[in-house]
Amino acid sequence: MKVKLFLIAILIAGLITSCEPGNQLKELQSQLDTKKIELSKLKLEVKELQGHIDQLDTSKQNKGLAVHVLKMERAKFEHFFHANGSFEAVDYAYIIPETSGQVKEILVQEGSKVKKGQVLAKLNTDILENTIREVRTALELTTTVFQKQEELWNKKIGSELDYLRAKNQKQGMEDQLITLQSQLDMAIITSPINGIVDLIEPKVGELAMPGQLLMQVVNLDVFYLNVEVSESYLPYLKTGDPVSLHLMAYGNHYVESSIHRIAHIINPENRSFKVVIKVKNQDAMIKPNMLAEVKFKDFENDHAIVVPSIIVKKDFNGNYLFITEEVEDKMVAKKVYVETGKSRANETMILSGLKAGDQVIIGGYNQVVEGSLLSII
Repeated sequence: MKVKLFLIAILIAGLITSCEPGNQLKELQSQLDTKKIELSKLKLEVKELQGHIDQLDTSKQNKGLAVHVLKMERAKFEHFFHANGSFEAVDYAYIIPETSGQVKEILVQEGSKVKKGQVLAKLNTDILENTIREVRTALELTTTVFQKQEELWNKKIGSELDYLRAKNQKQGMEDQLITLQSQLDMAIITSPINGIVDLIEPKVGELAMPGQLLMQVVNLDVFYLNVEVSESYLPYLKTGDPVSLHLMAYGNHYVESSIHRIAHIINPENRSFKVVIKVKNQDAMIKPNMLAEVKFKDFENDHAIVVPSIIVKKDFNGNYLFITEEVEDKMVAKKVYVETGKSRANETMILSGLKAGDQVIIGGYNQVVEGSLLSII
């Protein structure tokens, strides 16, 4: 009977426990975190104890731990960041007719190179040309009439009204002819820039109208590269700064240029500003809307102390590394805490804690502790 009651009690306890899996998970996680911290402390203590043992072990005192060192010297340190942008042609023309008319002739093809002022297409101007001829004929008559009236007026013959009427008719015909000639000029479509015809919309015989795209002409000699840069970099960039462009479509092809313009407005949606870089299109490699990666320099120090990033360790007190120190004619390891600055690739700039002439342990640094006897190789 007691055995049965005991089994029932265990079953009830198990059911109660199974009802609270969340609490059990939190408790186990807390225990795991505590053990991890204890393990980290134990590893550090073991390392320090091993160092002390090595110091007291007479069989190792004469030899010391073999390490490589690097003597600190001040040198130039530069830091860069990268951002992507897309190319936009500096000269890009949308050719739109200024007057309506049937497309009579297209004198270029897509891909044709054109010069500024070159005729691209002509609209049907038969009716307009006939009108111009009629107006010119009428102008000849009104001019003759005006001349006759002017001669009579100068001789004080005839009325002033007839003279003014003839003069007005002549002037009206001349103005009408100028207007018609302007319309005729608008029917001849020319290129406003040097470039390449990239697109032709209508075909011969179709109707062209104002506001309707006729052609696109793009100049591929010079491009703008538009880059969106985080506003946090605004204090570090200025017009004229050199930049390096990576044309990713061509593998490892780079182009050197400089910042042409920096926008004065911050985009509120992504907190960025536009940087414009002007690039000459050598070998016609750049195409509109092509992407490129830009390398900007945001920091430079001509007298920096730089160490390999891998040797900088961290504990509860901060970042540290090991240098060599001579104690009683012996070379031992000394743990120094440092303040780190910017990093690039596998190097880190040290702001404080090191000085020129210090010997930093860069090989065997994982085996040394404070006071370890060293053998420099």
